[in-house]
Amino acid sequence: MKINDSYAVVKNSPLGVRGIYYRLIALWVLCEAMLGGIIHGLKIPVSGLFVGSSAVICICLIAWYVPQRGAIIKATIIVAIFKMMLSPQAPPPAYIALFFQGFLGELLFFRNRKFYQVSCILFAVLSLLESGLQRILVLTIVYGNDLWKVINDFINGLTKQKISTNYSLLIGTAYVSLHLLTGILVGLLASVLPKRIEKWSKQKELLIELQEGELTILPATVKKRKRLKTALFIVWIILVGLYAQSYFNIGKPLLPSHIVLKIVVRSFIIVLSWIFLMGPLLKQLLHHWLQKKK
Repeated sequence: MKINDSYAVVKNSPLGVRGIYYRLIALWVLCEAMLGGIIHGLKIPVSGLFVGSSAVICICLIAWYVPQRGAIIKATIIVAIFKMMLSPQAPPPAYIALFFQGFLGELLFFRNRKFYQVSCILFAVLSLLESGLQRILVLTIVYGNDLWKVINDFINGLTKQKISTNYSLLIGTAYVSLHLLTGILVGLLASVLPKRIEKWSKQKELLIELQEGELTILPATVKKRKRLKTALFIVWIILVGLYAQSYFNIGKPLLPSHIVLKIVVRSFIIVLSWIFLMGPLLKQLLHHWLQKKK
C-alpha cells in the first residue's frame, strides 16, 4: 500500500489524521517518560535500546500516517515538554538523543518518503548507534581514558597473557554492534508495522473499545534532601580544591598519584559538577526554550 493511499484511509477514518497523530504522540510520551523513567530508576545499562527502539517505532508510524512537513519536529517538542514534566529526573543526554531522533526522522522521511522501508532501517540504525556511542562518550568524559586502561590491565592480569590485548576496544565494539543489530531489526519491524496494523484493524476480535474519561496525571514526587545535597556540595568544593592543588603543583600534592584513585576523584568531580553546575544550567535553558514552544 502506498503512503498516499494510507493517508487517504486515515483522513477518512473516524479519528482522522489529527486523532491518529496525537495518539501516536501520546504513545511516544509513554515510552519516553514512563518507560524511560522506570529504566533510569532501575539503572539498566542498555536503556537506550528499549527507549530508543520505542521512539523509533513511534516516529516511523508518524511518518507513515502523517506525511506532512514538520509533523515529526512538532511531535518531538511536545514529547520533550511532557518528558520534562513526567520524568524530571531524566538527564540532559536523554534530551540530546530525543532531539537527535526527531531532527533525523524529519530529515530522512521528508527526503525519502517513497523509500519508506529503507528510511526506517537507516533511521533506526543511526538512532540506536547514536545512543550507544553517546554512552561510551559519557563514560570517557566522566572517567577519562584511564578507565579503559584499567579495564585492559585488569582483564590481562586475570588471563595472564604475555601479549596485551585491548579488551576495552572489544567491549566497546560489541556494545556498539549490539545497537547496530538492534537498529536493523527495529527498522525492519517498523517498516512492516503499518501493513500489519491495517491487517489487524480488519479483525474484529482484536478491536478494543475505548471510552472517553478523565485523564489522571500523577505528579512527580520530588524528595528534598537538603542535608545530603549540602554535604555533597562541600565534598565537591574540597575535591575541586585538592585536584587543582595537585594538578598545578601548588606545594606538595595532597592527592596520591595512584591511577585508580585518580579515576575515582575525577569521576566524582565531573558528576558533582554536572549536578550542581552544568545540569541545572542546561535544564533551565531547555525549560525556558520549551516554555516558548508550549
